[in-house]
Amino acid sequence: MTYDDDTAIVLWPEYFDIERTRSQGRRVPRHLCVREPSLDIIAKGATILDLEYRVFEDKSYPANWAAKRGCVRVERDKMSKTEILPAIGEILVKNQGR
Repeated sequence: MTYDDDTAIVLWPEYFDIERTRSQGRRVPRHLCVREPSLDIIAKGATILDLEYRVFEDKSYPANWAAKRGCVRVERDKMSKTEILPAIGEILVKNQGR
């Protein structure tokens, strides 16, 4: 199936930022996080997982609305969000380090 904006999952860089706490928006364990994750590396993770995606650079995380770090929206056909987040986190750690 192809990418559909209505059903896509939003992946914010804040989900994978080791500097954030869970209450500040981090969604994965610290061992799957990196410092200042970029949209490019998150998009690369989506490519490795064979997911279609779109990058939105002008968006801001609702809890951090002043910083426009952007987001990546990925299709949800093949995996659920709870499966995608740790898989992307592993790719981030392997490719970016801490």
